[in-house]
Amino acid sequence: MAFNNVGPLTFLAPGQTAFWSYTYGGDRGTQFASADVKTPNQGAVHLADQQRKAKDNNGNATYFVAIHNQGVGGCFHNLQGGGMS
Repeated sequence: MAFNNVGPLTFLAPGQTAFWSYTYGGDRGTQFASADVKTPNQGAVHLADQQRKAKDNNGNATYFVAIHNQGVGGCFHNLQGGGMS
């Protein structure tokens, strides 16, 4: 299932990185998250990498992603993404 506009708005200046995690009750399989880039955008280009997953013994999965601003300006973002099919 896809998701948009998840989490608090986070500002990234050029060269900055934000580390995110999100948890579901249960395991939703493979998930991919990227930056839900907001406007106004001052020249930011967001790269999502370091996608990871941890699963607790109780069956809950936590997903992790790093968002890097490789652009010449900053802007706000939060997360969007969803499952692979």
